[in-house]
Amino acid sequence: MGPVMRMSLKNGVERVLHVKGNYTGGILEMTLVIDCSLPEDYVKELSGEIAAILRSHSEVFRNVRLNLLLWFSDEKMTNRVIPISFLQTSGCFSEYCSNPQKKKLEMLAAKLKLFHARSKLVLVLTDEEIYVEDIQLLSESMKPFLEKKSLFLQKDDPKGQWRRGTEYLRQSGGLS
Repeated sequence: MGPVMRMSLKNGVERVLHVKGNYTGGILEMTLVIDCSLPEDYVKELSGEIAAILRSHSEVFRNVRLNLLLWFSDEKMTNRVIPISFLQTSGCFSEYCSNPQKKKLEMLAAKLKLFHARSKLVLVLTDEEIYVEDIQLLSESMKPFLEKKSLFLQKDDPKGQWRRGTEYLRQSGGLS
């Protein structure tokens, strides 16, 4: 991960944690979503770097409750609660298998809204293209909170920037 991407992650996390009504102290709960279209080596390396950056960022991330959500397909997503340090050892990816297929962002957003609403930070590692079929469902799932507390990183993004969920709503036409 380059210095621009590291700074983008730190700044993005700061913006998310300081959204009005979001994190107020105590143990932080967060979710890391991994699109299983990504190569396993890339996922392991990037996840370890993310964990190192967050743990060095502040004390808040040393005792974080981390939900690791593997996004295999629109129908199959598996969740495990792990310590953030496990991302650095790559042992948490034993069930990971690359599954390159087009997935709908609105299906992920609906799952996150149902089962990960308590997360104060949602990081999503995804493939180059984010596919949206049902703009209305995406908009309903991202509001009122998910759009403000999610950060997306697309593989091989030329800018290497983490984008907020609100940007995907705007691009899809679901945010006025």
